[in-house]
Parts: sequence; C-alpha cells; structure tokens
Amino acid sequence: MSFNPKLSPQIQLFLQYPYGNLPQSFSSTTGIHNLDVWDVLIKYYGTLNLPPEVTNTTILSAVYATASIPRDLLEDVSLMPEIEYISLPEIMKYIMYAHKAEVCANYLDTKESGFNVTGKGVYFGLADSGVDYTHPDFINPDGTSRILYLWDQTIEGTPPVGFAQGTEYTNEQINAALSSDNPLALVPSVDALNHGTTLCGIAAGNGRSNKRYRGIASNASLVIVKLGQQGANEIKDPIRGPRNIEIMMALKYLVDKAKNDNKPISILIGLGLNAGSHTGHSAIDEYIDFITQTWKVNITVGVGNQASEDSHTSGIVLANTVQQINIFIDQKQPYYYTTIWKNFIDNFGVRIISPNGDKTSMLTREEINSNTIMGDSIVSVNFSQATPIATGEQIIIFIDSLSPDEITDGNWTIELTGLFILDGKYDAWGASIDQFVRTIRFVNPVKSKTLTIPSTALSATSVAATTSNGFDIAFFSGQGYINGKTVKPDIAAPGVDIVSTSAGGGYHTFSGTSAAAAFVAGAYLLMLEYGMRQMGDRYLFGEMLKAYITRSTKRPFGMTFPNIQWGYGELCIQSSLQLLSTLYDTLG
Repeated sequence: MSFNPKLSPQIQLFLQYPYGNLPQSFSSTTGIHNLDVWDVLIKYYGTLNLPPEVTNTTILSAVYATASIPRDLLEDVSLMPEIEYISLPEIMKYIMYAHKAEVCANYLDTKESGFNVTGKGVYFGLADSGVDYTHPDFINPDGTSRILYLWDQTIEGTPPVGFAQGTEYTNEQINAALSSDNPLALVPSVDALNHGTTLCGIAAGNGRSNKRYRGIASNASLVIVKLGQQGANEIKDPIRGPRNIEIMMALKYLVDKAKNDNKPISILIGLGLNAGSHTGHSAIDEYIDFITQTWKVNITVGVGNQASEDSHTSGIVLANTVQQINIFIDQKQPYYYTTIWKNFIDNFGVRIISPNGDKTSMLTREEINSNTIMGDSIVSVNFSQATPIATGEQIIIFIDSLSPDEITDGNWTIELTGLFILDGKYDAWGASIDQFVRTIRFVNPVKSKTLTIPSTALSATSVAATTSNGFDIAFFSGQGYINGKTVKPDIAAPGVDIVSTSAGGGYHTFSGTSAAAAFVAGAYLLMLEYGMRQMGDRYLFGEMLKAYITRSTKRPFGMTFPNIQWGYGELCIQSSLQLLSTLYDTLG
C-alpha cells in the first residue's frame, strides 16, 4: 500500500504489519477485537454515503462519524470524495487515584445565604463507568429515581435513537425496577468499577444515607452514560477503559437530551488519554469544542494522575547531534508504545536500541512505515504526514512480542538524530500508567505537560487536584502549560481522600483529579441554576461561566497565577456566586 494521507498513521502501520496476525498492541490500544472489521472515527464533509458493507454508523456532527469498516475496504472507503480522514479509536483510562467547606459550598442551599441553590432544574450529565442507580443518594424522598435517562453502552438491546449500540433506560423503567424485588432483573446496568457512582455522589448526591456526605448539587436531575465498547465485557477487564469514540457518542447523547428538554447541562468526563500532541487538536478535543457551541453546556475534565508516573519526557535535538530517550520496561510486559511529537519542519532520524544492544537502522520519514525484528520482539515505527487533525509530526513506536511471551525487559533507548533542524523541540508520551505501578517509565521524566487528553480541549474546564489542606497540589495531579492565552489546567479543587457514594451502598474514600473535577461540575450546576433559572441570564454558560468560576478562586499567598499546576487557583463556589450577584445588582 502506498502512502494514503486519508488514513491515520496507526491504520497505515497496522495495515502493513507483515507477520501474520496483528500484534497484541492492536487490540489493546484500539479496543478492536474483530480483526476483520475495524471500528473507526471518520472526519468528513458534505453528505456521508457509506457502502452497505459498513455497519454501526453513528453521525456525531456535520464533520465526525463513527462506523465499523471491513479491514479490506478501509482504503477504498478512504478514497471516497466526502471522506477527509479515517483514524482508529483510542483507549481512555479512568482517572482514579467534610469537603463542601473546602470549596466554599456550605449553606448555599438556604434562603439565608441569599442564593438558595441546589441544582434544581439543571441536568448533570455523566460519561463514565455508570452508576449504582439503587443507591439512596440518587433516589428522591418519594422513592423515584433522580436519573431521567440512562444509556448503558455495554448492554445489547434497544439503543437510543441515532445510535447503534447499547440500551437506553427511561426514568419510568428505572422506577419500575426500584419498586420491584429484583431491580437488576429489569434494569441490569451496574457500575463494576465504582468510579461513576463516586463522581456522581460528589457532584450531585443528595445525602439520603448520610447528609454529612451530601454532594454539591443535591437536586440536580441526572443523565448517565455508562461507557463501554460494543460487544466487550468490561467487567472482565476493568482496567481498560472505553475509547474516544464512545465518549464522543456520549457527549452527543447528553447534549441532545438537554437540548430536547430545554435544560442547561453540566457534563463530567472522568477519563483521560496520554497519547497525543496535548495541544488541544485531537479529535475528541475538537469535538468538545464543537459541541459546547451547540447548547447551554459546560464540560469538565480532570487533568489526570500522571505527574508522578514518569510517562512524559521532552527535550531539544540540535542539528547533527544525537539526543537519547531512555525507557525502562519491567518484566512481563506484552507490548510498549510511545508517541513523539515535533515540529513538522524538523527532520529527525530515529534508531531504537534494545537492552541486548541490538539496533535498528536509522529510520527517517523517507520510509513512512518500518518493521524490524529484534530477538523475539518486533519494532514498528511510523512517521506521520500532515493530517486534518494534527499540528505537528508524530513518530509512533510500537514494540511487540512475536511470540506469546513478553517483550524484552530492561533499558531501551530511542536515539533522535537532528538531520534538518529549525526548532528541535520534542515531547514524548507513553501510555497512561496506573498509580504506583510504574512497570514502564521514562528514565528522565518531565512533569510539565502531564495532563491527559481531553483536559487539553480549549472549551473544557480542566481541573487539578489539591490536598486536603488546600495549600498544596496533589503529587499525582497532571501539570499543564501556558501557551499564549491558553492556560491548562483552568482551576484546582480537592482531590485527596474525598468521601463519596459507593456502588453497593454506603460511602468510601477516593482520590484523583476526577474527584476534583466532580466538585467543579457540581459548582457549575449551582451557578447555572442561579444565573439562568433564578436571574434569567440566558447567556451564562460556556466560556462566560468558566470566566466567573476561574476569576473568583482562592489563591495561596506567594504564588504567581495562572500557573501550570493550579491554573487560576482553587475553586470557591460562594465567591463565584457572590461575583454573579454583584454583577446582577449592578445591572439592576
């Protein structure tokens, strides 16, 4: 196959894989288990008219769609004139690791506070691992569910209109289940990871089990999407998350529900992806920026827990010199991959050296795809070309085992040689790594730009995690960047030892930037109620609402703001509401 600019680098690399079955990294990084039919993300223009062999087509917007395409038809479909670009899905990871006072939220639900806000009349949208709908904190005092809609993408059945997977449950169906002796027999949706249930409790739990642990917006209406791959049983592999395409479908569903019911909505995404340019130009970043322009919506994302996991490095390659990236790979790893992003003008030569001292030849963009056998491992390298969703050149490196055994463990080295250099800067990101399990790591890590995608989306509110004393950033909280007027993260909130709802009943302690993001998503619910419903401000959402919440933060003394750890400071909901109140008083 010759170079095809309409197919992503990953597709080109895997289509040319020369050694029989596709490598282990293929299904592990894309979530595709049917090797003959590939789920893809399509960027198009005009009218999309796909051949009948293409199935499961979902139109996400006027430019994005998802579909399942037979592998041997990928190139033919890409050559259709309305097709701009086809890429593979990417696996996302759940961002895991007396709190209302810490975010200035005490007594805001009382008339005496002057606000009397509880999230009433506002939708809270959650795209995560689902929710335990039987937990008392998501049930009204009369026994009915606060969940108006629940789309479980993992259960085959009756999908929502316009979608090809999962089952949608209505409020009536959930109420019928709650009043039965065996709720799961009627609505079998569960939260096996206990992640979505926890985040939902922080943002919007009503504290019926224990008012001490009531969430920020206790009267908000809930719209839940349990994310998951079609035909895959996530309970068997709970560490592997859903893909970017499932999240994009969830965002469309959540916004469509709010739009149809004429309700403002605050959406929380509790997942992140490490591979990508981190410049806000990935497909899911661009989709978030698009969908926030279609309705009264704010989208909140944690910045991820990668700051302490040695999963990012960066440097500068000078002309006619060699820069080394050293990677330690522990025993029993089935594969490894990393992406290196650089200025498109610069020309790097790449050589990979195994722990045994074996070397590839120097690889350059003259050979877009290459495969080299090194012992029992195969090293695959792709140099991307200019694409509709890239702002630089990406060098993808996969190391896979040719046998059922693991890849060679020890110290691997990537040598970058400056062949033609104008800028020389590069960033490298490995796969997202679980907390405290650093089986793969860069030997010389760099903590900046360790925030995960899609917290990089310009329109998303990106949230860092603070410790319980509010004076420090959590050691795991991803760090961002300041690039012109773009600052990431936007804001910080408590993210260590947070007590919230637990699947199966009761409460548990939880840490992570997704917990911090849940506080901010809950704050948006209160501000949407106050501004749009109480004060009739039809325009208080999106970037305007983000401006008020970041302008009124708490800022530790002696620091410069904004910065790459805190953004503009720590969340203070009362100050945000007071700022709005002062504005409305001024305007009369």
